[in-house]
Amino acid sequence: MNKAWLLLAFLLPLLLLAEPVAVTVDGPDFAAAELTEGATAFLNRDYVWQEVPPALVGWQFTRINGGSRPMLAATAGAGGEVYLATAVQQGFEGDLTGWELVPGWRFRYSADKRSWLRVFRHGIQAGERLAIPQGGWTGSLVLAPRIAVGETPAEALPPPVPGVVIDHQPASTRNYIGCPAIAVLGPGRYVASHSLFGPGPEGGRTKVFASADGGGTWTQLAEIPKLGFASLFLHRDALYLMGVSQGKVVMRRSTDGGTTWTEPTDAQHGLLLTDASYHSAPVPVLEYQGRLWRAMEDRQAGGGWPRHFRAFVLSAPVDADLLDAASWTVSERVASQAEWLDGEFKGWLEGNAVPAPDGGIVNLLRVDCWEGGKAAMIHLGTDGKTCTFDPATDLVDFPGGGKKFSIRRDPVGGEYWSLTNWIDETTRQGRMAGFVRNNLVLASSRDLRQWTIQRRVLVHPDPVQHGFQYVDWQFDGTDIVAVSRTSFDDRYGGAHNYHDANYFTFHRVADFRNPGAK
Repeated sequence: MNKAWLLLAFLLPLLLLAEPVAVTVDGPDFAAAELTEGATAFLNRDYVWQEVPPALVGWQFTRINGGSRPMLAATAGAGGEVYLATAVQQGFEGDLTGWELVPGWRFRYSADKRSWLRVFRHGIQAGERLAIPQGGWTGSLVLAPRIAVGETPAEALPPPVPGVVIDHQPASTRNYIGCPAIAVLGPGRYVASHSLFGPGPEGGRTKVFASADGGGTWTQLAEIPKLGFASLFLHRDALYLMGVSQGKVVMRRSTDGGTTWTEPTDAQHGLLLTDASYHSAPVPVLEYQGRLWRAMEDRQAGGGWPRHFRAFVLSAPVDADLLDAASWTVSERVASQAEWLDGEFKGWLEGNAVPAPDGGIVNLLRVDCWEGGKAAMIHLGTDGKTCTFDPATDLVDFPGGGKKFSIRRDPVGGEYWSLTNWIDETTRQGRMAGFVRNNLVLASSRDLRQWTIQRRVLVHPDPVQHGFQYVDWQFDGTDIVAVSRTSFDDRYGGAHNYHDANYFTFHRVADFRNPGAK
């Protein structure tokens, strides 16, 4: 009797519902599979289904990659009910408005936590295409007596991502693209890198890619743990990654084009600074006056982000062993002051070592303030150690100065160039300057103080979910080649936000010296 009542408890919801219908499902990265006890639950895990309700055994489900949340949609051939299953307790972020819980229908998968997936239903008309709300690690699985795999209608696809996609990290992984960097190895040959940050399992590492066809296609070469904020540069036929590992300044070298890298084990093998907690970004490594120069910050000033940053510059002779800490000279470390900019100066960071018009070296830094449009110019002494800064004269106008930027001097014409997130007030939406990264422009200057915007390179009207940021770039003949940490639409719900990017993209600014070029 108990078994009979149990079976009735599973079957009764089905008897009370409209006819479940076969559907055609479109979207990325899924397969239609039979829902049975012990069936493999996900494409990327060996978990299996457990405690499947008898009424659902023999139905089909959309098997996906756990953690990916692909944007699926179901189209019905006849009117009736379409079903989904999801672990709503896993921080479900989708909108289940219009979906009704089916009492008694739930099942598990064989992970340690054995989370329950609950079943919901939604009415659907013949020919109607219904988007499936997504959330949680399990995502939402479509359930139906039969599932056909269809193609997503063109009008339902996200717009194409600008540039060439090198790497993609769906927001649901909780690992985000950071620290883009690029080096030119030769004609049409590039190496590029980016970090991963965020609370997901891959955070704190850097990935390296290469292209041999002018940036048209890319191949991953390496994945380096515990490395971020890394500048990628070519020097004496070797590649280097100079960045931060667990707060320490490190250097890695590759002599095979980026496939294998040295380990920073001690002060003679790439462990350069260990006396404080350090910060940076993929800023230029400048070769000038027989030395290499690279700006950086520590976090020792106090006051929280970004007040705690002290700016300084590292330098080493061009013929020195760059993995040896003894090769590097460290300049004075300069803290900012809250009273600058009439009390609106919040801090500085992510500086650029740049050859000055007078022949010296300056460190030009991003300035964090609400208005934006300012950069700070610290002057470095000829000894590579002393620094001077006058807030009355060395806070200069700079388009996009509230975000990270890279400045390089053109070896042909002598002008300074940068790709910056200039604020277009028509798309700013009242946001603080540091939060507006949806408008990338090419700017130039003769003196580092007066800047002219030459052309718009990338733009999107929305500053909340879209960004082209932390762009690193190099001269490549008459062109500029660049890589971006890009927040843009995808088939998994788009970027987490403008800052937490889901794409690593390559771009070319053709004929950059020609004001009339596009």
